[in-house]
Amino acid sequence: MASTPATSTTKAWAYTKAGLPGQVLRLTTTHPQPPFPPTPPPKKKGNGESPAHQEEHILVRVSYAALNPGEVVVMNFIPAIFRSAAVKALGGASVPAYDLVGTVIDISPPPLPPSSSTVNNANTSLKKGDAVVAFLPLAYKLATGVGALQETVAFPAKYAVRVPENKAPREAAGLLLTACTAVQMVEAAAVKKGDRVLVYGGSGGVGSMLVQVARDVVKGGDGDGDGEVVVVCSGRNGEAVRGMGGDEIIDYTLFSPIEDELARRFGNKPVDAILDGYGNQAVYKSSARYLKPDGIYSAAGVHSTGGFATWPALKAGFAMLGNALWPKSPWLGGTGRTWKAAAMMDPGRELMERVVRMLADGKLRVVVDSEWAFENVQEAYDVLLSGRARGKVIVKVNDGGDDAAH
Repeated sequence: MASTPATSTTKAWAYTKAGLPGQVLRLTTTHPQPPFPPTPPPKKKGNGESPAHQEEHILVRVSYAALNPGEVVVMNFIPAIFRSAAVKALGGASVPAYDLVGTVIDISPPPLPPSSSTVNNANTSLKKGDAVVAFLPLAYKLATGVGALQETVAFPAKYAVRVPENKAPREAAGLLLTACTAVQMVEAAAVKKGDRVLVYGGSGGVGSMLVQVARDVVKGGDGDGDGEVVVVCSGRNGEAVRGMGGDEIIDYTLFSPIEDELARRFGNKPVDAILDGYGNQAVYKSSARYLKPDGIYSAAGVHSTGGFATWPALKAGFAMLGNALWPKSPWLGGTGRTWKAAAMMDPGRELMERVVRMLADGKLRVVVDSEWAFENVQEAYDVLLSGRARGKVIVKVNDGGDDAAH
């Protein structure tokens, strides 16, 4: 059995009904948690009696949590009736946020000694005291109600990766959702070495990662490629985006509509792919004017022009469906260009380990807009919902995270 006493309550930001953060999110010091270690599964009989496969779980003391717009959509539109029996058994409260960095304080089942002949490929070789970066998938969050905005949290170890030895834990805060989304978007667009790529919205959380991932691909791993990353962002963010790898900056505040300026610049020599971290539907609808016929428009979704109000959000959802399903032919009302969207429900361990290696190798860095104290989460969400954050909005949940073992 694990040695740490079971944790029955924790300090957390939680909500029990659908709504925006300012309407439903409340700070509590007694948020209930399932017992740790989890209840073991029953034994099975085979060649003699042996324990059934038991998934490895870890108990983590959270150091930093990163906020994401997607979690606000879940908070605002998924009513309490859809929560699982497990969540209802804990009072019906759910904790937001997918991304976290923290320290492992317990493991169940305990790691096997190196000399053991038993092999469990599900185990992750994590140990107590390790600094980890983790992503809690949506399905797991809906089933359990757990989230990153709580002081301690237990979850399957497969959702966590050890923070690289050459990086402080804070440098990994906000990495996984944005970086994994960016990698998926770049791959969906079939970007290759030597391509000229347009990144729209290159200063946000996903956008800043798109610039870095795209640059790594078009320039080649050894940097000898002649590809180009063109970035659309505001002029005030231009130098920061250039420092992330943008070769050419287009200040969208100077042109209205921006798609006319893109057509002027790239109409005679269209770009190979477009990576849209913002979700500008007008830019996609006009993309035949500046994107090659076989080029792919890869987006993080469609931006809701009415924020998180119900009808504008539904309209954005229908636009995504139309983009994906409607015929490409302009004669049938299509744009003539393929549209693909990234859906980061669960990146999987292989992709998480890949982006953590990119962080360790200096190919990625998390751009932080602002850091907030745990008590000021509401103000942090205000910044996130403003749509003007330059990079990630992170929350310091506990002190001492940068002292964790690597």
